[in-house]
Amino acid sequence: MKKFFVLVLFVIFSCNYKSEKIIDDVFDNYSFNSTLSKSTEIIIKAYDSTVTNKRSGGVESFIPTKEFKTKTKQQIEDFDKIFLNAKKTGYCCCPTSCYSIHFLNQKKELGLFYVDTLEFKNKIRIFESSFQYSYIIEKQKWKDYLNQLEK
Repeated sequence: MKKFFVLVLFVIFSCNYKSEKIIDDVFDNYSFNSTLSKSTEIIIKAYDSTVTNKRSGGVESFIPTKEFKTKTKQQIEDFDKIFLNAKKTGYCCCPTSCYSIHFLNQKKELGLFYVDTLEFKNKIRIFESSFQYSYIIEKQKWKDYLNQLEK
C-alpha cells in the first residue's frame, strides 16, 4: 500500500511540474507575441563584447557599434519569421549580450531583449532582459534579418 501511495504522489508532483512548465511557456510566448504585435518599431543595437566586458545585460550604457531600425510594418512582421523552428528554453544564466532589441510603440519601450551570438557556433540566443526565458534560433536567420534591415 505504501508503494502505491508513493507512486500516486510521484505522478501528481510530476504532472504539476509539467503543468506549471506548460503554463509558463504559454505565458512567455503570449507575452513575447503580444509585445511584438503591439510594436510600431524595432531597434536593434550591436555592441562590441570586448568593450562591454561580456555583460549579460545593461549594455545600453555603452555606445553601440551599429544600429538597425525597422522602416516598414512588413519588417516588423518578418521579425517573427526568424522564430520558426526556434527552441524555447527556460532561465538562462550568464549569456553575453552582443545585441539589444528594443520593441517600441510610438517611441515608448514595450520590451527589451538581448542577443548572444557567442555561445553557439550556428545558433544564437535571444533572451528576455530578466533571463527568465530565451529562444535559440539559427544564426543564419538572424544575419539574413539584419541584412534585410540594412537595405
